[in-house]
Amino acid sequence: MFLDSVRHDWPEKAGFTLSRPQGLSCCTFIHFFVPVRILVGGDYVETRPGACIFYAVNEPQWYHSPQTLINNWMHPGAEFAGLLERFHIPENTLLYPRDTSFISEVFQKLEREYYSNDPYRQELIDGYLLEFVVRFHRALYLDNQALPVPRQMQDTMRRVRETILSRPEKRWSVAEMAQLASLSPSRFHALYKAQFATSPLQDAIAAKIRYAQSLLLADEQPALPEVAEKLGYHDQYHFIRQFKAVTGKTPGAYRKEMR
Repeated sequence: MFLDSVRHDWPEKAGFTLSRPQGLSCCTFIHFFVPVRILVGGDYVETRPGACIFYAVNEPQWYHSPQTLINNWMHPGAEFAGLLERFHIPENTLLYPRDTSFISEVFQKLEREYYSNDPYRQELIDGYLLEFVVRFHRALYLDNQALPVPRQMQDTMRRVRETILSRPEKRWSVAEMAQLASLSPSRFHALYKAQFATSPLQDAIAAKIRYAQSLLLADEQPALPEVAEKLGYHDQYHFIRQFKAVTGKTPGAYRKEMR
């Protein structure tokens, strides 16, 4: 199945607006971590956190985020609409699955394969797209019985994660994160890893690196010390080491390759 582009937990600056009056020649999926104002069916709607939408081919797209935006998004080919129809997932409709943590997990795998040149790359992309649609169907239509995190804590943990990912410039500690959920650091760490399949510090570092990627590809082309400073790094070389550990490339090599 064709895939034009994909990003997981991708940051945009506060005030970001997307406007595509004619839509795209491919499908679009977006998962918003934070509330946005969006045009759906000719009406402007204020979403709740966790909103998702599958845009059909040539469907007008418009949304605005007054705050820092974190989102998962992809542009699969027109044939993706047939997969959605098979699993009874409507297009051009705001959807609120009961759980959305799997989206970042699957999109991270999709993104890794999309930017790789490994053997059988397309077969894995096709498999991950099918996995995503099946899990989205379950999250949309089935009762939640499998999540290990207590039901009353799931929304709290999602809100805390949204706060962490929307502030990539902050030097988070587990204790500071745990305070947001009114939990002890050890309890918070355990619940976070159970719900999101990663540790809170790893998630915070990954958010920093994704934000760094967007800064490195910006038209202004800021210097590395400036990027490191914006992300809260006191040491430029610490930033470079973490960037390479996550992406496999130095910031300079990443910028040169992607531009």
